[in-house]
Amino acid sequence: MAKGNDGNYLQHSVEIAAAVHLASKRPEGRLHIALAHGMAPFESCGALPGGQARVLLHRALNAAQLAPTAGESRLVAAYRAASASLDHYPNSAELLRRAIGVDKLSGGITEVDSQKHSQLRDAWSGSCVIAVSSSWRGETGSGGVLTCPIPLEIPWLFTMDPMTYREAGYADDNNLYRADLERLSTVLSSFVAGGKPGVAALFVYAVKPEIQPLFWAFVDQLATQTGTTAESYWLTHQGGNRNLAALLCSRIELPTKLVPDGLHAGR
Repeated sequence: MAKGNDGNYLQHSVEIAAAVHLASKRPEGRLHIALAHGMAPFESCGALPGGQARVLLHRALNAAQLAPTAGESRLVAAYRAASASLDHYPNSAELLRRAIGVDKLSGGITEVDSQKHSQLRDAWSGSCVIAVSSSWRGETGSGGVLTCPIPLEIPWLFTMDPMTYREAGYADDNNLYRADLERLSTVLSSFVAGGKPGVAALFVYAVKPEIQPLFWAFVDQLATQTGTTAESYWLTHQGGNRNLAALLCSRIELPTKLVPDGLHAGR
């Protein structure tokens, strides 16, 4: 179920802005995508626990109900095209479909829930985007749908939104662990080696104050190992907890005003 809080706004505003910027680097506007946590094409948002922020998400969804305006964010335009609402909230793939165009997208999506995977498979049938029923970890090896195609001819966007970051332990679940570092480094290095502009976007949510510097250290080590540069954003989640976004950029410099107002740049 989609959370329906400002974590969704953080993820989707960054993803769509980065995707449109990347696609603009090719005259035909094509983009290769690798989405590690598919979700269903559309879901109803759950009830919001007390204290969680939803103001930015509400504002963008409300703006999408109005006529287009000059200078509006790419996310608002994509929300409008997808008829987005809290009861009909689109996943990243559906927003990318609206922002880039289904005929200009290629790549892969992973989803572990069989019912959601079935919906994804039907939604992308006949396209160059393949949805598989698998953990993202199972599709980062040779031949996996999240790996870099050879040769890579167009810009790329690799994106993942695990529930949160954990320094210790390990499980093939919906969290991101320090133990995932080498796996991620290997798959992202393959994209970097492809030589085309690209961005790997990592989103983690409800990160406690004492864990936040550990996540950023993870990001910095991943950037060093992959030869990328890191950009950082965050939003308040609840109390001192934060939703965090890390963008690892290869052969591309993101504009200062890439993302809409409301996000905090830095750490």
